[in-house]
Amino acid sequence: MRRGFTLVEVLVALALLSTLVVGVVTLTGLSTKASATLRLKASAGAILTKTMEATLAVRASNFGSLTEGTFHPEVVGGKWALTPGKETVDGVERWVEISRVQREVSCGGERVCPIVDSGGVVDPVTFRGKAFVSWSELGEVRQESLESLLTFWR
Repeated sequence: MRRGFTLVEVLVALALLSTLVVGVVTLTGLSTKASATLRLKASAGAILTKTMEATLAVRASNFGSLTEGTFHPEVVGGKWALTPGKETVDGVERWVEISRVQREVSCGGERVCPIVDSGGVVDPVTFRGKAFVSWSELGEVRQESLESLLTFWR
């Protein structure tokens, strides 16, 4: 009658246990990386939305201050303003590109002429605002954007 385990049984059990532990540790590491990636992407999305909302706030409060160029939003004197250049927030670079809009020369009876890429006339009361965010994720640069027309009309 045998009592206890043989050396072979103990070695097999240790091999199985060590394989299981290595697998769990590997999955934990992957899960941590995935969680950090998702957290950064969510942060970038929130920064992008806030950037566009700030741009729309500038449009609403002081349309006359809009001009073509690359800007980032910041609060100046309790109000949103667009400052030249890009800005990095929590590891995410953000900026807004403001450009003029052209419209067709002839509208064919329409109240507002359609926007065209070229060959039209510059609309003095409409800009195109495109907000961008850029960040590094696992060694690759990621970028997302939102676009809106910025008009003087209310």
